[in-house]
Amino acid sequence: MLEENIMAITGGNSMGVLVCYDDFTYDVVTDFHLDYLVSTGSIVGFDRSEKWVKQEEAIPVPPPATATKAEHSA
Repeated sequence: MLEENIMAITGGNSMGVLVCYDDFTYDVVTDFHLDYLVSTGSIVGFDRSEKWVKQEEAIPVPPPATATKAEHSA
């Protein structure tokens, strides 16, 4: 299924690259878009050829988890 999505996004011409944006959402992009995203610091990591690459300096701290009302009353 992921491979089919990659082929649809890239038009079958290029292998897609899985990226993780700085808001922790994911997308599949072409090599051209990957170069742009890396150069602008818009992503925190990407997965190419089964190897995850982190952009260490761009990783934001996730927001702290907050307890729900049910957890407070337990």
